[in-house]
Amino acid sequence: MLRTLLIISILLVYAAAPGYSAETSADSGKLHLLADSLSHEQAADVITASGNVELDWSGSRLYADIAKYYREKGVISANGNVRVEKDGDILAGESAELEIESKKGFINKADIFIKQNNLHLKSERIEKSSDQDFAMQRGVLTTCDGETPAWKFRIDDFKLTLDEFAVGRNAFFYMGDIPVFWLPYFIFPAKTERQSGLLFPYLGNSSKKGFFMEVPYYWAISPSSDLTATAGFQSRRGAGLGLEYRYMGSNKGSGTDKGYLIYDTQQDRFRGELELKQQLNFTEDTYWRADVNLTLDRDYLRDYGTASGEYNRQYLESVAFLTHRRDDLLLTAGAVYTSDLYAADNKATLQQLPFAEVRGTGKKLGTGPFYYSFDGSVINFDRQQGDTGQRLQLSPKLTLPLSAGSFLSGSIWGGYNQRYYHADAPVTGDEWSERGVFEAGGSLRTEFSRVYDLSLGDAERVKHQITPEIDYSYTQQRDQSSTPFFDYDDRPLGGEMVRFSLLNSLIGRSSNGEAVNYRDFLRFLVSQGYQLSGDHRDLEVTVDQSRPFTDTTVKLELFPLPKWKLFSDNRISPYSGNVTNAALGTEIGDPKGTRASLDYRHAEKQLDYIEGKVTYADLKPYTLSAAGRYSFDRPGFLETLYSVEYKHQCWGVILSYRDRIDNREFTVSFSLSGLGTLKLL
Repeated sequence: MLRTLLIISILLVYAAAPGYSAETSADSGKLHLLADSLSHEQAADVITASGNVELDWSGSRLYADIAKYYREKGVISANGNVRVEKDGDILAGESAELEIESKKGFINKADIFIKQNNLHLKSERIEKSSDQDFAMQRGVLTTCDGETPAWKFRIDDFKLTLDEFAVGRNAFFYMGDIPVFWLPYFIFPAKTERQSGLLFPYLGNSSKKGFFMEVPYYWAISPSSDLTATAGFQSRRGAGLGLEYRYMGSNKGSGTDKGYLIYDTQQDRFRGELELKQQLNFTEDTYWRADVNLTLDRDYLRDYGTASGEYNRQYLESVAFLTHRRDDLLLTAGAVYTSDLYAADNKATLQQLPFAEVRGTGKKLGTGPFYYSFDGSVINFDRQQGDTGQRLQLSPKLTLPLSAGSFLSGSIWGGYNQRYYHADAPVTGDEWSERGVFEAGGSLRTEFSRVYDLSLGDAERVKHQITPEIDYSYTQQRDQSSTPFFDYDDRPLGGEMVRFSLLNSLIGRSSNGEAVNYRDFLRFLVSQGYQLSGDHRDLEVTVDQSRPFTDTTVKLELFPLPKWKLFSDNRISPYSGNVTNAALGTEIGDPKGTRASLDYRHAEKQLDYIEGKVTYADLKPYTLSAAGRYSFDRPGFLETLYSVEYKHQCWGVILSYRDRIDNREFTVSFSLSGLGTLKLL
């Protein structure tokens, strides 16, 4: 039979199938019909299209064997291989009937595919009660492709509201065709935007916590804020509650406020932490910043911290300040509270409650060649045990830039560091004291370079650049013993220091058509200081004042390949030849794929350890990872972590084992694509 092309345009209200919302008004949509044959029953006012039916309207396309439009009733009926497509989403069924004006209807043997999350929904019958609401007595949900999905949920009394959520009861989770567990209640966000609802629980086992479980609830308060409340239980510690509030404000302001509180049954007391990270911009020139970190007890992070740098942290610092910028002035006021977690208590830890600063960022002085700048600050030092008081510090500075064409550049500067004190200290008593010192210095640098037409890796040309520099600094020598000692700003060491440095760099140039790319191959810096007079101080290593040479600093960064970096930052004593501080290592690979890194850290009489991490992601669908830190000063592993991840098209599993000195933990993390992560013991 020759196919007959019939195109009919009729005025129609857009009747949406699941996933397609009504946006056009009545009498505005035009239906284009393509079929093998067409008939019109005038008595019943029914238009019937049969054979390879295609209906196209408002970006949607319906396919069926037969389609009827009952004009008087305002009903569209389709039968046989019904399929509706729009923006990659698909609704398929055996038959469908939709009321145009009420937008009610039903679809038999329905199969819905939502492209955004690769979501599949199946049911014998889906009833459409409004433009956005659908219901089914029994449905199947999965994000897996294929006739037999790797996992699925079979749910009773399933209700779906587009752009809101889907809920159901009596939900069975299947692995293949095998039921694994049962949930009395099920909720799933049915839109790509954030949606309130229960998240998957987190379960695990730890030698410190025992068996633990956390059940989070996510509340989308508004388009710019949300709250996650987490109820938790630990078999060895007790029950706890966590809150995390996030928000976005005007003028690029944002914040994350977190808190956790647990009643520790082992220690018979409440324990917890508070974290506030805030960024508020009142105007372009006035802003507030806060990074607050507090715990109820000094051992909280040791017991509840999980990552390196958290459970072994020594100092916990909270900073909050308000800044206003005006012309070339920067005004700041705030407070700093520090907890020394390694000390027996925090009574002797010095706090800055509050402080205020003003900085002149630098401005030309009249029509002359000089530039002026200054720093000023006032700090109230407070603590329960030890000296307390206030310090006012003023440091004006003049700078003269130097230049000899493109060959030589530098500057000469001079200033005065004046300090005033009012302190409750045995040295001064409750009186005012002051001390000021003159400071000056200068620097000169030049640059030599040559370009070589040679091929090195992906570079067509290579530039070798040498930058020598000399710096000189002078601080007036004055007796500082009559002033309080809060920090090392109270004890500027007088004397003269000269420092030489030499920087070598290799820069490659490559071109790809019109695009020109540059990348570093090598940066190598050597610097050495010499004390001409007076004393010098180094907070990282012990200094012998009878030896004027400082440690030699040697820094190297080498990039053999675009994704391979070697680095080294060492300090070597010119007298003993010993390495007093060292940091060296390598990084290679794709940050999101196969990668490896190795770092060695050494500080004389302080730390000596090596840390390695490796991730192998080329054994699809597996990803293998391992990490460890080994200490040489007290031989043994500080921490090791091993994990294996298997990632399927619609699900994944991660097995991990973490072992540190005081805790062992094993977890199995099971993730369902599009639904989140479920962690099991």
